[in-house]
Amino acid sequence: MNEFGLALRPELYGNGEIFDFVRLADASRNISHVFFPDIANGNEPIELSSASLAITKRIKVGSGVLRLTEHDPNILARRLQTIQFLSGNRFVLGIGTGTPGQNPAQTIERMFSVLAETKRSFSSHGLANFPDVFIAALKPLMARKSIEIAEGLLLNFCSPAYAKRLADKLDLKDTSQRIACYIKIFFARKKEDAERLLIEEFAKYDKFSQYHKMFENDHVSELIASAKLGLSQSHIRVPEMLKRICLSNPDTAELNSLLVEFRRSGINLPCVYPYFSVSESSEFRTQAMKLISDACI
Repeated sequence: MNEFGLALRPELYGNGEIFDFVRLADASRNISHVFFPDIANGNEPIELSSASLAITKRIKVGSGVLRLTEHDPNILARRLQTIQFLSGNRFVLGIGTGTPGQNPAQTIERMFSVLAETKRSFSSHGLANFPDVFIAALKPLMARKSIEIAEGLLLNFCSPAYAKRLADKLDLKDTSQRIACYIKIFFARKKEDAERLLIEEFAKYDKFSQYHKMFENDHVSELIASAKLGLSQSHIRVPEMLKRICLSNPDTAELNSLLVEFRRSGINLPCVYPYFSVSESSEFRTQAMKLISDACI
């Protein structure tokens, strides 16, 4: 059976609404994981996961991704032990460095060190197991190092071609390891508004050097710059090559086709990451979530 993930960015949803979508994922045949991105000054992903696990029976739920270096490993270990005990070991620990700063190598090593300390502090009593770990990776070296100690990788905003190049360089230890990828999908009642959201997101990520380099490797950096200029000129046009990375207002078949393309590239856990205009209604978001569920086959 094909597995799919769903990323729910907490700030996009109203009070209690996010749990309606967690229940929808739990009722879906193929959605196996729900991730809560760790947004600065936003709701805390472990707390959201704990509440979500309490109202679901099947899916795994977790952080995607937690900035691990901000946490005390001993306290984090106790939190993980408790949530694993209560949920029947369904929590997933997605971790990353956040902004790596002036010394990325040092920040990465610190993250791995905190993970190791957390694992040592975690106490298993036969009922609670240390969670599956997904590590955010973008470059091959980071991916290779991470997959040696983790159950999965979590990629973000990359094309199927980039994902394939990275996946081909990995030697997965067993078939249970997963390569997940956030696939961003933008929804709005007006197509133009959805396309604007898409281009704005590309432009935002293009400011980060590691993503700009990835976009250059995919030969889309100039297209992003051109599309960004179109925003200021009130001319919204999404280049076709960008539609091979993410979509705006897709129908079920279009979204399924993109998910299939990612799966063929070596992504065995495609994760749909929906974005919405802040003005959209709860009813509209619910329709979009049902479309996502129908596409995950």
